[in-house]
Amino acid sequence: MRKLSRFIAPLGIAALSLVSSRAFAQSPPAIGAAAPPPDAKALVAGPKGPADAPKIEAPKTDETNVNVSAGGLITTGNSKTVALTMNGLFDMRRGNNGLLVGLIGNYGESTVAPATEGKATAQNIQGKLRYDRYFLDNLSGFLITTGRHDRFQGIAFRLNLDPGVKLIAYKDEAQAFWAEAGYDFQFDARNDAGRAPTPPATELLAATRTDHSGRAFVGYRRNFNSAVTFSTGLELLQSFVKTDLGSADTRVNFDANVAAKLDFGFSLGVGFNARYDRLPIPGRNQLDTSTTLSLIYAWSDAAPKKKEEPPPCPECPSCATKEPAPAQAPAPAPEAPKAPETAPAPSTPTTPAAPTTPAPTPAPSDAPKP
Repeated sequence: MRKLSRFIAPLGIAALSLVSSRAFAQSPPAIGAAAPPPDAKALVAGPKGPADAPKIEAPKTDETNVNVSAGGLITTGNSKTVALTMNGLFDMRRGNNGLLVGLIGNYGESTVAPATEGKATAQNIQGKLRYDRYFLDNLSGFLITTGRHDRFQGIAFRLNLDPGVKLIAYKDEAQAFWAEAGYDFQFDARNDAGRAPTPPATELLAATRTDHSGRAFVGYRRNFNSAVTFSTGLELLQSFVKTDLGSADTRVNFDANVAAKLDFGFSLGVGFNARYDRLPIPGRNQLDTSTTLSLIYAWSDAAPKKKEEPPPCPECPSCATKEPAPAQAPAPAPEAPKAPETAPAPSTPTTPAAPTTPAPTPAPSDAPKP
């Protein structure tokens, strides 16, 4: 019995050491075969906080525009007529400040045989200076200063000061509608013809006159296409004081212009202007009108507006027009490290079973009995 135990004990120790060496020699599972799948990624990443929110840039408002136009009429023969008209406009905006400078003039002269010297039939010139301060994109306060000379209205010089507010009621790329309201101060310095009423009176009119009125204006602009534009404006001036011509004078001014682009910055324009005065100098007409045909040259440094591209939409059968590109083959998984030759790793990790004691080897038949 002692000999049998001496033989079995070494065998058990050897078995335990063999199982233990196999358990500790197992390699980790192969990458890709037993690793979990990667987390799904969102197609569109949302903002992570206030600092990650999209920034909306304000539209650029700085621009400069220049318009110059001129027109005329010449006739010869039994009657000779020369008529000239010119108009210049400079418009600039920098941030919330706008500046406009305008100048317009008309002159006409005619000669009827047998006379040899021409006689002036129209002679007026007007300059305008306007400043706008924008409080909002569609709201501004303004001050307009206008100076005018009109020989046949009896005005040596007329000064108008017009403070007020402007509201752009609607504006887009095709059209705009706006309104203005404010106060009008008018000072007239009359020439000699303007002081002598017709029919002649016993007393001449005063050399100067001052008037105070409320002012209202509405304007509209329409771009029919990239080549044809239309603009119009209506102004009402209602006096609330009494002058040497009467009390509560009413004046109405109307303008309309159509311009068609030609090429190289030039356009052909047709304009109509009407001026109504309920209390003119005695002997003058209440309504003056003029119609002009002129060649216009315009320049602007405003950059053309870029077309906004719609944001891309996710893949869907209705908007997918192109065949999807073939998917790229996944990169091969790295090879698992090889286990030692003495202890190959099983394909699937398992918990090692507890070692069992091997059955005793039967003793040879000729072994001596105790």
